[in-house]
Formats: sequence, C-alpha cells, structure tokens
Amino acid sequence: MTSALPPRVRSMIINFDPTQPDALSISEFCKTQKISRSIFYRLRNRAVNESAAALHPQSRAPREPARKYGPEVINELVKIRQKLKKDGWDYGPKTIHCEATINQDTFPGGKIPSIATIGRLLAGVGHVDRNPRKRPKSSYVPFARSTAMALWQLDAFEYRTAKNQLVTVYQLIDDASRFDVGSRAFQRHENSQDAQEVLAHAIAEYGAPQEVLSDNSKAFNQLRSGTFGSVEMFLASKGTMPITGLPGRPTTQGKNERSHRTLQRFLTANKPQDLADVQRLLKRYREHYNKRCPHQSLNQATPQAAWELLEHTPATEPIHLSVLEAKAAEYLSKRRLAQPLASWLDVVVSKSGEIMQSTHDASDPVPLLESNQMLVEVTRENRRTFYQGFHISLPTSFARRQFIRTITDTEFLLSDPDTSEIVMSFPLPMVALKVEGKFVSSYSIRGIQMTLTTRQWEKKAEQYRTVIQAREEQSPTFFDHH
Repeated sequence: MTSALPPRVRSMIINFDPTQPDALSISEFCKTQKISRSIFYRLRNRAVNESAAALHPQSRAPREPARKYGPEVINELVKIRQKLKKDGWDYGPKTIHCEATINQDTFPGGKIPSIATIGRLLAGVGHVDRNPRKRPKSSYVPFARSTAMALWQLDAFEYRTAKNQLVTVYQLIDDASRFDVGSRAFQRHENSQDAQEVLAHAIAEYGAPQEVLSDNSKAFNQLRSGTFGSVEMFLASKGTMPITGLPGRPTTQGKNERSHRTLQRFLTANKPQDLADVQRLLKRYREHYNKRCPHQSLNQATPQAAWELLEHTPATEPIHLSVLEAKAAEYLSKRRLAQPLASWLDVVVSKSGEIMQSTHDASDPVPLLESNQMLVEVTRENRRTFYQGFHISLPTSFARRQFIRTITDTEFLLSDPDTSEIVMSFPLPMVALKVEGKFVSSYSIRGIQMTLTTRQWEKKAEQYRTVIQAREEQSPTFFDHH
C-alpha cells in the first residue's frame, strides 16, 4: 500500500496553474513530483468537490467493516447445531444457515452470518467435525432427469429397532427433484407385495412416472432373469416402464443409496422401538426432508421447491404386456449366450491338472456359444487375451473377471457374460504400434474402444491415437499383423 501524499504536495497540486506563461505542462509537473496523472486529476477533482478537505487523505477504513458477532450469536449457532444433530439431520454450516434463516425473526441481532462465517465461528469454539478432503463434486458427471415424474428410484434397506425388531424400509424418490414420494416400512423381508403397495400408494397420490429404476432384486424387477412379476405388470398397467441398473453397478442407483444414509442416521438418532415408531418417524422424516431440508444437488433448494418448479412429465398410457415379454426374452437370450461354460461341462480340469466336480445338472439345457465365440477368464496374474498367437495386454480393471471373446471377419470383441455389454473392441486386421515379440499393448491398437479403462491406460491410448492418426495420413497401413 503506497503512503499518502504530504499536505505540501497536495497544496502544490491544488494550486498548480498550467495556463501561466512559464508554467510546466501537467505531465512535466507530475514527473517532477513523482506522481501519476491519474493522482493529479483525482486530487484536483476532490478539491473542486471538497475544498480544503482535499489537503488530507481519505480514510482507508472499509466502508462495511467486518461484523463482530458476540457470544449470544455463537451460542445460538451451537444450539441449532446440537438440535439438528440430536434429531439426526445434517448439522453442517449450510444446514445451520438454512435453519437460522427460517427462524430469522428470533435470531439474535436479526443478522445471520454467512455460511463461511458460521463455519469459522463454530471452529473457534470447537464445534466442528473434521472430515478428510473429498473429491470435488464438480468433477462428477451428474445423472439426473430434467423433469419431475420422468423417473422414480426405488430401493429398500433393513433396519433393526431398539427392541431388536427387523423392519424393511422402502424409499421411493423422484430423480430430478429428489422429492420423497413414498418412504414406507413393513415387518416382512423385501418382497414384491410390499414393493407394489409402496408404488401404488405413491402413484395414487402423485400420478404414475414414465419409468421406475431399481436394482435387480426379484422383489422389484425380474426382467433381467428372463421373466417379469407382479410389480412389473402393475407398473406397465399404469404406463410406467420398469428399468434396472447393470448387475454389480450400484452407482446407477446412487441417489437412493445416499438417501438411505440420511434416513438411517435419522432413525438411529430417534431410536424407534417397533414398526409403529418407524412408520411414525417416516412421516416426520418426509415432512422435514421434502419441505425444510436444503439439498446441495439442488443448489440448496428443498426437494419440495424443486418438485413444484420443475415441469412434470408423467406417464400417458398403459404399456402392453407384449413389450415386457419382448424385453424379458431379449435378456434371457443374452444370459443363455453368455452363461459360463464351466457350469455345464461334464469334466472341469484346473490348471494344476486336478479334476474338479462339475456343477452341471444333466436335466438343464446346455447353452451353446457360437463357433466364433469363447469364454475367457482374466486373472490378476495374467491380464491378457489372445488373438492369433498374440498376447494382448488388458488394464487392471479387467482382472478377476470372465468375458466372451467374439471374433468376426471385421472385428475383435470382448463382452460381459451377464449383461452382454461390449467392454472392448477393435477392427480387424489388428494394427498396433507397440509390439514386443508376441506381446501387444492394447492401448497402442488402432481403433480400440474400451469401457473398463484406467486413467493410466486412457492417457497412453490418447498418446498413441495421435501418433496413429498422423501415420495414417502418411501411409494407409503400418505394423499390420494378420
């Protein structure tokens, strides 16, 4: 920060008259006084508006000094935090700020500190839980519908009450608004009858959504097993298409999985004794969660506000059962094609030569692979697949898994046996840049596509894509392996 001009220099600037015959120019005058022209004109303007006050520097004190909050404000923040924690809700600075805003009329002084200030004040009195630094939420690719009623997510979890009574809690939330359309609890284990009751109750109150997403539990959705049950038939009659995430990919239902944690913390804090207590608490939970609890993914809006603001796109007409039959038949065909060979071979021999007991039931139909297909197993020690004597390396994400290898006239494919998803492919004939004897680095293969990549593999693949593109412009073929 530069020091203020002394009164003598200020007086010379104010009294300077450049119109005198022997006077210096303004630029020359500023140069002799070692000041800028902007300072010269700023001070002259002050002299016109403030007269003699321009001889003294203006105050550098902030126009809005930092507010100092007394003990009564800190005590109120601690009180709000303790109440939220006791009730089982999130008690971070953002939630505390929201609660204080709702009760602003009774807040000491009527001025609520900012979220950052709340965090600083609570840290000063030791009321902060230190958490490890997490991956920034901005780095995640969001998966959400743009309209309400386009997709609901259904899932359930088991909860044990204070009297050691096991109950099953079903959560049903709207994907776009996070609005809880129907959390309910039942005495029995997860089953289709209770799941259908949850859906029926929510649809009667809010209407039918276009789709309902769940995991592959037989209580919710049996389409991937090649059939369908009462829940799928009920949804289809309402015009709702039942869909599931891929097996072994729970992140598809991530919103519901995260909602489980919020609800479980709420139940644990309130210690329900039996099913009746759980049902009573669920009503209280939905009221607070939907209307009072700010949601970070909604820019601190409540699910109720998002539900009311978003456009609603419900289901329009019933879905014919033939659609479900076709979808179930398609899944069944893929499962039969991808069923592991070791489950139906009469004799299975391990690598050590030991004969293992076959798990094949002679009464079961034997699934057949096409002549150009083979089931391959990728181990942690041998992360490779083979093509015409070449050993093609695979990323670590392929270890401990089985794949179906398919070789056509124009393409090499690896697919998931359970979902038939293609996880790796490249065009034939194989063209690669990094070949050491019979060993080929997969990231150097021309035109390779892969879904189960690692960051290191993708980085190397991008480097080789650039080189391959440059060489293809010069020569149409190179390193051609047949």
